[in-house]
Amino acid sequence: MIKKLLFILCMIPLCAQAQKTISGTFSPAEDYEWFILYKLKTTHQEYIDNGKVVDGKLNYTFTKDAPKGMYRLVYGMPQESENFDFIYSGTEDIEFTFDENGSEFTVSTENKLNTSYFSSVNLVKRQINEFYQSGETNREAFLKIFQTLQDTQDIFEKEAKGTIAYNFIKASRSYIPMKYEAPAEMVENIRKHYFDHVDFSNPQLQNSDFIADKISNYVFTALPLKEYSGAELIAAYQKNIEVISKKIAAVAPEYQKTLFNVLWEQMVVLENESIAIHIADTYLIPLVTQLNDEELVKKLETHKRLAIGVVAPEITWVKDNKTHKLSEQEGAENYIIVFWSSTCSHCLKEFPKLKSYVESQEKGKFKVIAIGLEDERASWANETSFYPDFIHILGLEKWDNEIGNTYDVTSTPTFFILDKNKRIIGKPYGVKELQEFFQEEE
Repeated sequence: MIKKLLFILCMIPLCAQAQKTISGTFSPAEDYEWFILYKLKTTHQEYIDNGKVVDGKLNYTFTKDAPKGMYRLVYGMPQESENFDFIYSGTEDIEFTFDENGSEFTVSTENKLNTSYFSSVNLVKRQINEFYQSGETNREAFLKIFQTLQDTQDIFEKEAKGTIAYNFIKASRSYIPMKYEAPAEMVENIRKHYFDHVDFSNPQLQNSDFIADKISNYVFTALPLKEYSGAELIAAYQKNIEVISKKIAAVAPEYQKTLFNVLWEQMVVLENESIAIHIADTYLIPLVTQLNDEELVKKLETHKRLAIGVVAPEITWVKDNKTHKLSEQEGAENYIIVFWSSTCSHCLKEFPKLKSYVESQEKGKFKVIAIGLEDERASWANETSFYPDFIHILGLEKWDNEIGNTYDVTSTPTFFILDKNKRIIGKPYGVKELQEFFQEEE
């Protein structure tokens, strides 16, 4: 009996330290072959491991010292979109299914709580939207819906107490009105109380996308109920970003940089250049300068120099013993700057298309300025002879050429479209996209 008891006692620490797993089934199985696992950190995602998905099955065992928190599982390309996040508590296994509708957790109290919470709350919020859209103003019906929202929040907070999921659930608590509020008043109060329950210093929130997603949603949606455009919309975005800057002022500069960089990148993707430049000049550049992040400083300055709507950087060249400048060019509605190389096979396929397209348009519609990034002159001179109507500039030292560096050229061909005032209005990938750009403009 004593021997049996000692055996059991010896087994207890081993059981307590048992490694936890994540396993899942992907459907359709043939579409998934591999996965990459990342741990989300305050300023980045840290690579953990990778593996194969076999016949739609994924199985991974966490190491004994795997940190708790939010993880990201990437299952395809591009990685930025083909992924989903999950909570690893270190105390339970995780099982999920994945198909075209997304991921569903079948085992894991933490993850089931987290996903169920947001699903339940979104369901109630849809009822609120339907209430307003119907034109309903009944006070009792209004308060009943919000009581459901309050009860849902309280139930999930109580259920999640002591879990990692609790951090996200509590921080997502919604504004609850005490009386009927018209749409405009409701929107204003939601905006005013949007961050009431967000602790920006909470490490669980920081080591996830929660805060970044929260502030992005605020910037883009916390707007009064009116039609915005032009300067008014820009001013509204700037006001929202200023609110964000005050909310995160107490967190570490490195984390502030991360959050502002998220907003900056979103504005760049949306080609909202004025707001992207505002974020860079007002918030990011002072931060990255303080943090000595020279790489990001260069990236921000390059974007500002080549942003849609700004005057293109000056280009100077000499022909027939005379100095010419981009800014002094006249006689065209639009200017097409193309960086190319006589040794670039893709360029040699695009150039005849570009020539044909320009010739098919009215005279004076386009003027092409072709900058050859080359190691030597001979092949460039030969190729340029086929395009006598283009303005040709030889850029020796290829990838170390001053003009190419000014325009941040990292591959050929690279196109820029300018208007008659030499402002950048487009950056197509090729002649097809160039044609589509002007078709949309018509």
